[in-house]
Amino acid sequence: MRGLVAIVGLAVWCLAGSPVWAQDRKVDLELILALDSSGSVNTREFNLQLQGYIDAFRNPAVIETVTNGDTGAIAVALLIWAGDRRDGVRVIADWSVIDSPQSADAFVEKILSTPRFILRDGTSLSNVIETGSRMFLGNGYDGDRKVIDISGDGTNNIGYEPNVARDIAIEAGVTINGLAILTDFPDLDLYYGENVVGGPGAFVVSAQNFHAFSAAVLNKLVREISGDTGPRNEHPNRYFAQAPTAR
Repeated sequence: MRGLVAIVGLAVWCLAGSPVWAQDRKVDLELILALDSSGSVNTREFNLQLQGYIDAFRNPAVIETVTNGDTGAIAVALLIWAGDRRDGVRVIADWSVIDSPQSADAFVEKILSTPRFILRDGTSLSNVIETGSRMFLGNGYDGDRKVIDISGDGTNNIGYEPNVARDIAIEAGVTINGLAILTDFPDLDLYYGENVVGGPGAFVVSAQNFHAFSAAVLNKLVREISGDTGPRNEHPNRYFAQAPTAR
């Protein structure tokens, strides 16, 4: 109930019209990257997730996509998530501007310094959506789009249902994308499509396992940064015609 009350308050605040302060920097995209750090993810799998983002932000295709935007800049934060307690989400690389290879390298350095945290209190997709949505408030950036990208290998098993948090986040102007790792749940991409992702241009990318994560991340980041609204799911023979939008 605590989480539901908090996110309802967030939606009311955002829909009322949040102020844009003079110091807010204009960017094309405000992007939160949320990595699964629950007990189902071992150290090797956690490191493969981190390496996927390290490789992506060092890839010229990502930098080119960023600099081709209207402002040539995005704001990014990276967090890890697990259960529904207050410490179930931890920011490990706070908001940073990416507008050049040098700034991308600086963000990579933050990721490289990340220790492994095992957050053993379950898998709460609703909590990461709620917490991620609050991170946009007063972050110092004014983006044309606000996106939370959630990667994970399991379904919600603690806390309130993720579709509730998703729908409220959409009302607050946030899009949620997903990267479903199919190691333990072969249909997790379908679950994400029905219960997690939503908002304008929302989509799910699938990785058959953690070793395929890096390629999936690169695909996903280029699409998110460019605003590409192509097929909603990258798994063969699976396609979401339309992700949920604000009601």
